[in-house]
Amino acid sequence: MLTRESMKGLYALTITPFDSKGNLDEDAYCENVQTLVGLGVDGIVTSGTNGEFHTTTDDERKRIARIVVAETRGKAVAVIGASGVNTDESIRRSRAAREAGADAVMNVVPFYHILSKAEVYQYFEDLSLACADLGIIVYNNPITTQVRLDDNDFARLQEIPNLCGAKMLGADLWLYLNCLRRTSIRHFPLEQLWGISQQVNGNGVMASFIYAFPAYMMRWWSCITGGNFVKALAMQHEVNSLLQEAIVPLIATEGYNEIAATKAVVDAAGFLKAGAPRKPFRPVPSDRIEKLRATFQQRFPQFMQS
Repeated sequence: MLTRESMKGLYALTITPFDSKGNLDEDAYCENVQTLVGLGVDGIVTSGTNGEFHTTTDDERKRIARIVVAETRGKAVAVIGASGVNTDESIRRSRAAREAGADAVMNVVPFYHILSKAEVYQYFEDLSLACADLGIIVYNNPITTQVRLDDNDFARLQEIPNLCGAKMLGADLWLYLNCLRRTSIRHFPLEQLWGISQQVNGNGVMASFIYAFPAYMMRWWSCITGGNFVKALAMQHEVNSLLQEAIVPLIATEGYNEIAATKAVVDAAGFLKAGAPRKPFRPVPSDRIEKLRATFQQRFPQFMQS
């Protein structure tokens, strides 16, 4: 069971690969996890936004959980995404993750209807009571839920004994610092706050860009944890350039959904396997993925090094 004391390091978020017929590609999922664990990540996190939790079935989630638990055992923490649109659904999925041997689950606030803060607290309390022997990570995603959890909320949520951490979206430094100062929960930011996390005594981070360029991201993280902030800042600028020049246009100009664009980037980079997203998302065509690969090789070769 994951606890606040044991939650630390770099946790890699995963995509969910599908084959040409749209079926869950278990072999590819297994290979992806093996690659990430082999690079030395501290945890694997499944079935978030780009893991397409909203398009996978309960049976597929169980299969994903079994793969991740088997491939991380003794090497990394297994965190299974178990979000649902209601409490009973979340509890059922969390229990299934526990039965598979997961160390923790990651759950977003139930969405579709906007919850009050009192309902959010009750949701996580109910989840905790139903799965008392399982670590719980809050996925703080106000874009999806329309509920922004701040340091006041986490000061309340930290009363739940097995609620060990939170995944933070965005680059809200004020919120991050206040959460670190006021709570014992482990707050893991995404790449935007990686550098500052080490200077303010953060306990760890979530890694999303790692499924596209795993070796590069691990080198960046090593610079940060090793105190080489000059090099780390230079790499931050490289990441920003890649995003702005090669990836953001897929979404902002060409109109692809973020999930479709992410999977195209993964397949273009070629380190992990992604396949097309499930409907209703429009996949990026193969010729555009090849063009993207050429852009990476010609203009951003440092990202293509294994």
